[in-house]
Amino acid sequence: MDYVKTAIPRQERLFYGADYNPDQWQACPDVLERDIELMKEAGVTSASVGIFSWTSLEPEEGIYEFAWLDRVMDRFAEAGMFVFLATPSGSKPMWLSEKYPEVRRVDKAGKREPSGWRHNHCLSSPVYREKARAINTRLAQRYQKHPALALWHVSNEYSGECHCQSCRAAFQAWLKERYGTLDALNEAWWSAFWNHTFTDWSQIQTNDLSMDGLQLDWLRFVNDQHVSFMREEMVPLRELTPDIPCTTNFMGTHEGTNYWQWAEHVDQIANDLYPLPDDRANTWQHAIRADFIHSLMRGMSGGKPWMLLECSPSSVNWGGINKLKRPGAHRQEVLQAVANGASTVHYFQWRKGRGGFEKYHGAVVDHDGSNRTRVFQDCAAIGAELASLRSLVQGDCPVAEVAMIYDWESRWALNTSCGPKELAGTGPFPSDLYTETCFDHYEALTRCGIAVDLLSTRSDFSGYKVLVLPALYLLSEELGERIRAFVQSGGQVVATCLTAYVESSNKCYLGGFPGASLRAVFGIWNEELDNLPADTRVEVRGAVEGSAKDVVERIHLDGAVSLAQAGSEFYAGEALITENDYGNGVASYLAARFEMPALLAFYRRLLEKASLCRSIDLDLPEGVVFRCRDSSEGRVGFLFNYSNQSREVEFGKLAMAAYLDPQTTYSGTIELAPYESRILRV
Repeated sequence: MDYVKTAIPRQERLFYGADYNPDQWQACPDVLERDIELMKEAGVTSASVGIFSWTSLEPEEGIYEFAWLDRVMDRFAEAGMFVFLATPSGSKPMWLSEKYPEVRRVDKAGKREPSGWRHNHCLSSPVYREKARAINTRLAQRYQKHPALALWHVSNEYSGECHCQSCRAAFQAWLKERYGTLDALNEAWWSAFWNHTFTDWSQIQTNDLSMDGLQLDWLRFVNDQHVSFMREEMVPLRELTPDIPCTTNFMGTHEGTNYWQWAEHVDQIANDLYPLPDDRANTWQHAIRADFIHSLMRGMSGGKPWMLLECSPSSVNWGGINKLKRPGAHRQEVLQAVANGASTVHYFQWRKGRGGFEKYHGAVVDHDGSNRTRVFQDCAAIGAELASLRSLVQGDCPVAEVAMIYDWESRWALNTSCGPKELAGTGPFPSDLYTETCFDHYEALTRCGIAVDLLSTRSDFSGYKVLVLPALYLLSEELGERIRAFVQSGGQVVATCLTAYVESSNKCYLGGFPGASLRAVFGIWNEELDNLPADTRVEVRGAVEGSAKDVVERIHLDGAVSLAQAGSEFYAGEALITENDYGNGVASYLAARFEMPALLAFYRRLLEKASLCRSIDLDLPEGVVFRCRDSSEGRVGFLFNYSNQSREVEFGKLAMAAYLDPQTTYSGTIELAPYESRILRV
């Protein structure tokens, strides 16, 4: 699976804009004209319109009102700007919710939700699917030839689950399709444990925490329901506007949605990201995690440009502490996305509303409605800068030498298994033990100057030098064979603790871990797992030194050699990092969650051993990162100081010109201010 996406047909430069809600300002007709004026001043090219406007478009069942949207579409076209027109299913009209209560979700306790809120419709409801398709058809019919229409923004941040009887019946039908017989299902779920054997399909509930196989399949089913709903929304759009691409906005590492599966069905990859920079000592680590998510989106786009469809130009209003972005942080977030392959940067939101849940959420235009605010002026400067980066619009990021697999199914299987340590995320992005382990290894590789491509379990990784598998807990025999062939033919694989414990139904492999026939590849036997308290560390000694935390495996050598051993606990002296020659390649196993000094030591060793190239041949200080992207004028480099402290970069004999001012050359010692970003010619 290559996931490659094609360019947006009407895009000639980087798109820049925001979510725009003119339906909320119909009583103030002068606002639209003022907004068009301010958008032109800020360098805006496009806006997402109509995301939560269903009632404004259909105030009564079957009664449509498009006059306000006609004016918006026409004014955008006249101003030379584009509209990403949304389908409004993300928020139910009150009239629909009250007349057809079955469209409202039911929680795990069996209680139907009241009307209101958003992103909470029943995915199985025939009524809601019918009504969504009807409004989408009307939108496509009316605007199919409109010169402002550039993209369909399908719904908004699909998420959540419903436990109503319709969803339960749909889940049971999904299971019949997957397993065929109850005997096969009972075997896959190991249902005899605690006497949970099913004798009729109707007995199967949507939620049972004692059955990990059921929980895993429920997550798969809910994901499939979302994808099915999204695809059904797109049917009239693709029938009536076949040349207008469709997308929906992902949410990074959101747990309940396997975006690799979604990526197969959209024309463009789009993501929402809110890094919440809090100006603390570790803010730079959160920025690297944002890089991880950008890399994930790039992977879903097959290495092609993707879209940052929501971010904030200032503070959000829903965080624990909603801190203002410090000078340089806003520009850096935008350029960071561009450096990682984004072709579009949109904010939430263009103009702050006067009321509602997000009236204090950051926006380009504040409540005073002027162009004099710090945020507006920042946005206008960024708009001008993005216009000058026109050559990047279809530029790819260079293919890395190292690939990492990120797999929602492994994450789900681990999280639904009772036993391995539960771990809460430590940053602004949805996370857990699986994702934290992925973040750890991505950060270590980044700090070593090694670029990383994020792949799915279905991606072709045969062309990479190194394949990293952080905690790939669920690993099929088919993938195990592909990994074996990769190493056999000369590749280097790096696996970590919790690799290949279970097969596709969340049943443990027999014969010792790692399963999926990988024991011979790694030359080890993983006997048992030690789950540690948060304040406990295990010393690591040997060719790699440091400490381990959270989870440590007791492994035995079965052909591999030990590079580092435990220096404390009752398993002191036992191997924690191993290396095994297999065929023409090498398989490394890291049998713990290591703290950063040990990971850095391991990957610096790998950098030399695998003859990897760094993104830039410099030793960068902590918090400073270099990224590359191709353009029609050659390769462009981005040098970021993610830290809230000044940093010095020693260029030595290397010299680079500023991208927008080739007469300015950087060499010798360069001082980067907090959150400073520089664009260079490579």
